[in-house]
Amino acid sequence: MNTQGSSSSLCAASLMTVIPVVTRFLRAELRTHGQPHFSLSQLRVLYFLNRQPQASLSEVADYLDVTRPTMSVMVERLVQRNLVQRQQDPHERRRIALSLTDHGTAELDRVYGATLASVTQRLEGLSAEQTAQMMQGFTILEGIFAEK
Repeated sequence: MNTQGSSSSLCAASLMTVIPVVTRFLRAELRTHGQPHFSLSQLRVLYFLNRQPQASLSEVADYLDVTRPTMSVMVERLVQRNLVQRQQDPHERRRIALSLTDHGTAELDRVYGATLASVTQRLEGLSAEQTAQMMQGFTILEGIFAEK
């Protein structure tokens, strides 16, 4: 019997069970801290634009793994809330560059910080060994799943 294969399958099943639980927790926290309502996807857009200013709609859509029309609707809502701004790319006439407004940066900092504090509070009960194990696990997961 291939115990490595069985072990890998169990690990994969656990991963696929745990990620939705964590995602539900994060969504609930965002609803609590994001007034008016923030979705996890909207926060991910703000986070991406904070790291990649002047990104195109296509780049943000690729990051969230959604279609350009879906991303266009989401960005329009963020523009209406004065969180994101669109600008004509000076080097490419047909390209629209997206970036955070000052209000968008402030909201990202506020909501991300409050959600981070909630997650931190949940993790405070872990021992130093458990925390180290989780950090090692995250490093391994990132190495396996990061885009190359």
